[in-house]
Amino acid sequence: MKVRAFRILVTLLVLFVIYGNAYAQDVQQTRNTLRGLSGVYVMPENPQEEDAIRGGLSEDAIRTDVELKLRLAGIRVLSREEWEQELGRPYLYVRLNVVKGGVLGGYMYDITLEFKQYVTLVRSPSAQAYGATWSTGYMGYTPQLRDIRDRMKDRIDNFIDAYLSMNPKK
Repeated sequence: MKVRAFRILVTLLVLFVIYGNAYAQDVQQTRNTLRGLSGVYVMPENPQEEDAIRGGLSEDAIRTDVELKLRLAGIRVLSREEWEQELGRPYLYVRLNVVKGGVLGGYMYDITLEFKQYVTLVRSPSAQAYGATWSTGYMGYTPQLRDIRDRMKDRIDNFIDAYLSMNPKK
């Protein structure tokens, strides 16, 4: 377990140095893939770091935070049953990788937010697969877990801005 955590920490540090602390695929072309949606399903991934889960970053807490922000913005949150019937099965995937920083005492983290839906290949229209058509993320270090939750909420705001730019309220 310690070897795995060390490898994740080294990987995050390398990525942090190479890519900086924020990344996104939020451009007009990717925003266009959000047009015409009636809502989204939220699919969080549970962090592996036990401290993060105990500190309020469990799958349920993440889902609650994300769904609340979407609803407050006027974006319909699909139930699992509605999502299974929705054309394209659109969902918002939220992943938090958190690693306790060892001698630093804090936490290295990586937030990934991807909007996924069924896509069709132009060269082979019968081929369909899930694809991330919009994304954003953030990597950083913090001594406090609540900072990670705040950065995640900032990424949700990015999605809300993109969604509403393509689906203005009537």
